[in-house]
Amino acid sequence: MDETATSPGPQQQRAPDTTIEDASASQAETQQYDQMAKAASSGLMAHTSVDSAVVEISGEPGNLVFHLQCTLIPDADPSGVMELVAHGVIPNVERMLDQVFVSRDLHFNFAPSA
Repeated sequence: MDETATSPGPQQQRAPDTTIEDASASQAETQQYDQMAKAASSGLMAHTSVDSAVVEISGEPGNLVFHLQCTLIPDADPSGVMELVAHGVIPNVERMLDQVFVSRDLHFNFAPSA
């Protein structure tokens, strides 16, 4: 009976585990983005021409995207709301997050007439 000793194979390297601090920081950023999105949605909902507004912020720090789905009341002039979003809401959120959005995904439509 011939027994040969086998040497252990090469050590497999494991990817480093995400540290608790990294996970906590990521969770805190996500919460901050969610809070900012909710505040932006609420602010837009206060506009008399807005029927509904949903804001989402996605992506990683340094690569954030601003998403807006805004429904205006029938027969509203959209220019005021669009101006508010472009020159008020987005710049203010960017300033508060201390980041510029790399993309803006803006959708406007009108609610059906009653």
